[in-house]
Amino acid sequence: MNNKQKSKQILIFGIISQVVTLLLGILLPKLLIGGFGSEINGLLSSVKQIFVYVALLEAGVGTAALQAMYAPIAINDTLKVSEIMAATDRYFRRTGFLYGLAVLVLAFAYPYIFKVELAPLTVPAIILLQGFAGVIRYFFQGKLVILLRVDGRSYVTTNIQTAVTIASYIAQILLIVLGFDIIAVQIAYFLVNLCQMIYITWYVKKQYPWLNLSAKPDYKALGQSKFVIVHQLSGLIFNNTDMIVLTYFCGLKAVSVYALYNLIFCSVGNIIDTLCSSVEFVMGQAFNSDRKRFMRLQEAYETYYLGFSFALFTIALIMIPSFMEIYAGEFTDANYTDKYLPYLFVAVNVLMYARRTSSQIINFAGAFKQTQWRSIIESVINLTVSLIMVQYIGIYGVLVGTIAALVYRTNDVIIYANWNILHRLPWQTYRRWVINLVWMVVLVYLAQWFLPEIDSFIEWCLVSAVVAIVTVVSFLVTDTLFDFKSLIVLREFIRK
Repeated sequence: MNNKQKSKQILIFGIISQVVTLLLGILLPKLLIGGFGSEINGLLSSVKQIFVYVALLEAGVGTAALQAMYAPIAINDTLKVSEIMAATDRYFRRTGFLYGLAVLVLAFAYPYIFKVELAPLTVPAIILLQGFAGVIRYFFQGKLVILLRVDGRSYVTTNIQTAVTIASYIAQILLIVLGFDIIAVQIAYFLVNLCQMIYITWYVKKQYPWLNLSAKPDYKALGQSKFVIVHQLSGLIFNNTDMIVLTYFCGLKAVSVYALYNLIFCSVGNIIDTLCSSVEFVMGQAFNSDRKRFMRLQEAYETYYLGFSFALFTIALIMIPSFMEIYAGEFTDANYTDKYLPYLFVAVNVLMYARRTSSQIINFAGAFKQTQWRSIIESVINLTVSLIMVQYIGIYGVLVGTIAALVYRTNDVIIYANWNILHRLPWQTYRRWVINLVWMVVLVYLAQWFLPEIDSFIEWCLVSAVVAIVTVVSFLVTDTLFDFKSLIVLREFIRK
């Protein structure tokens, strides 16, 4: 399978996966809140975020291995790949046991750290079932997913993840509807997730018979991991601190509100991630083997990536208020229909995703050591502002903290990638930013005048479809008019 076919498969299956996951993912919280209350939904969301921190045990090895394997995969050096994978395997096995220990400690310590108004055994049981599902994935398939990603086969993990997600959601929804308690719902989640590990292991053994995890480990290839960990810690603070801060200062009901908005915006972000994944391996291999070709691809990629990202978040900003009125209007134990939260979440996500192309350049270049102190500054800004502001304006405060950190770090990433790696001024990136931001403001303003009243979910879907088509097409046309050369490069890439 050539790179064009791989990119197509990653994109198609990725979008299908995200659409299915979004639909089922929105239904499940509604049933959880309706059946068990906002406390349970907040607990599940809070625990998931904490386990993201536990995954820090990976200590940057995954990202370092990914960057180290681009070159050997591009030239089909199977021995080198086996040596890097052997080193990665040994690290994941050692730290997998620590992951399990962390799950046990958290299961029994959580009720004493955070205020929880639930039955004494409910919290440990939920944490153990969620946590050990993660332990199994980390221990057995963590390293294998890295290989599939660098070889352009991430559509395989996307497909099995989609199947597992569908099965898991359906099982949980049925159990809730039939009146089972939350423990039974979490057992279903745990059992279904075991299938993912079994399939990934089988697939890699079948497709990579030459892979030898007993080869001499190349630990030197993972030398960047100690610098990557700083970036990962910064990323985790940036992406996951909000819920933990809210859990401590505002309680699980505020976490439930945040989690519902975050679910929607994460789903939008995942669609953007799918676009990135469909070409990331091509870009990474080109950067390490043909820099001239990379530069041409980068210009077109950045043009349409930014246009697509701004388009999706524009759609979200226009349609989320009416969606929340329909979806959460009946919930009375927490306020889910807040007019300011959509604007704050859009600001966070635009700043985060619109820097993605520049972040990838830093990753391709392996410039982790050179930029680690900048990530530390981002984390300090985020934590400091969030901890101060949450005490005055609650849920808004954690989002303001994230925005403050992003304003600094997004500009820093854009400037560093262009100036230090591509050796040019960042003018083109900022120009594309301004064009898309202005068009976003125009469309949101026009929507206030032309958007009809929406009273049902069917009406919302129909209006959303029209808004989505108009928005995406208008962004792509606008970006093409201002950067026609990118269209030529895109057409060449698709044809080849």
